[in-house]
Amino acid sequence: MADEYTCKQDAVDALDRIFDNVPMELTTEILRLRRELRGLSPADVAPVVHSRWIKTADGAECEKCGREAVYQIIDDHWQYEPFCPHCGAKMDGHREE
Repeated sequence: MADEYTCKQDAVDALDRIFDNVPMELTTEILRLRRELRGLSPADVAPVVHSRWIKTADGAECEKCGREAVYQIIDDHWQYEPFCPHCGAKMDGHREE
């Protein structure tokens, strides 16, 4: 399963919503947890670039970079790669505006 990432502030905000009216004896622990969340190192991730394969007279090309599609065997059938090997775009059919 692929890792999923979220904004630290979103996590702190969710914590605040969940523990909005906590008993006084838990307040110190919640503040400690908030500090821990804020102190986490950022993940080294890149935004996902989406594209799709566009049919051409000779096969297909990446809509994002215009380079030729690459085929591979998946489940005993020739299919287009799920990612462009040239620009790294995820071939999920989404169009970026």
